[in-house]
Amino acid sequence: GGSYEIPGDNTDPSGLHALWTSSDAGWTSARNQIMANHQVIGFKSCFTILPGLDGATVSQWQAGYLAMRDFFDAHPEKLFVVVTPPPLHRNETNSGEAALARQFASWLAGPYAAGHPNVRCFDLFDRLAQPNDGSATANMLRVAYESGDSHPNAAGYQAAGPALAQFMLDAAFAY
Repeated sequence: GGSYEIPGDNTDPSGLHALWTSSDAGWTSARNQIMANHQVIGFKSCFTILPGLDGATVSQWQAGYLAMRDFFDAHPEKLFVVVTPPPLHRNETNSGEAALARQFASWLAGPYAAGHPNVRCFDLFDRLAQPNDGSATANMLRVAYESGDSHPNAAGYQAAGPALAQFMLDAAFAY
């Protein structure tokens, strides 16, 4: 366990892409430490990636995650658990961005992991987001889980934390 020296503390999709695919010494060192210390590797990008989201960015992220998956496929001895980015607070996004965020999360949770035995996805976005129900807050952090910003409150953590832990255990035991 512990903490790893991720260059620039970059855990947005570009940083995760670099972590799993870059040959740069800083990224390689962090990746090698993670690979040496864990059989099950779970990660998510920072929630702050979502403001200003557009279709071109989603396409870029998808390409990056596909390159990461190529690395995962080359390491069947490890289980990789991708956690979708969580939704944003209604005051930090808009309906178009929120819909794109759900689209990206749904892609990760569905087609991305399908057919790749050592890749699983926990859909944190769906667990915390208002359903895609046509409401003004569709695909945004559920009002019941709001705090002062996009971090969920205690109810949100309770809704997601135990489920994530159980998902990780189940995935590890099944793998």
